[in-house]
Amino acid sequence: MTFSALVLDIEGTVCPISFVKETLFPYFLQKVDSLPRSEDTHIQSLLQQFKTDDVVDQIRSLVSRDVKDPILKELQGLVWQHGYASGEITAPVYADAVDFIEKTDKPVYIYSSGSVKAQKLLFQYVKSQQETIDLRPRIQNYYDINTSGIKTDAESYVRIAKDIGLPAGDILFLSDNSLELKAAQHAGFQVRLAIRPGNLPVDDQSRYSIITDFSVL
Repeated sequence: MTFSALVLDIEGTVCPISFVKETLFPYFLQKVDSLPRSEDTHIQSLLQQFKTDDVVDQIRSLVSRDVKDPILKELQGLVWQHGYASGEITAPVYADAVDFIEKTDKPVYIYSSGSVKAQKLLFQYVKSQQETIDLRPRIQNYYDINTSGIKTDAESYVRIAKDIGLPAGDILFLSDNSLELKAAQHAGFQVRLAIRPGNLPVDDQSRYSIITDFSVL
């Protein structure tokens, strides 16, 4: 396949889809009760934006329903930052993805519903064998729902292509979500469906070329 730049989804593409639901979300929920008592002014500013008397209950509700709320995403990023920095969290990026990102001569970009802050933390603290490595120097830029829009909207990919500065047809987008692939394809991107262990079945899988390992790129 021929492409000039690569845009990667995260969960279910470069790391197990279970990482978010089984590691990041539970870690965040463990810390939720203490957030109203936090002395971090940024956290307090975000909590006030929920505009509810029971902010803890509201946050738990949003997390349980997996609502892509920008304020929640930013708050999660702050909490996870402490977890990564303390060594409580490391990101289980697939070895083939690590190898590709480290060695490719093509510019790599990340597009996730998680905040840019959370994305950068994930790639800063990557678990690789017995050590933690930082892949941020290999990532050209990051996009989220605040910077570019929701991932199932074709216009989001138009914005990303414009920011990258390449024709959409020169950009390859990888994701485990067929609705995201459909939107990217509508914007003119090349797309591939990521099939990884533990990923949910994709009903219209036959519509897309499949990738199971980054070594084929």
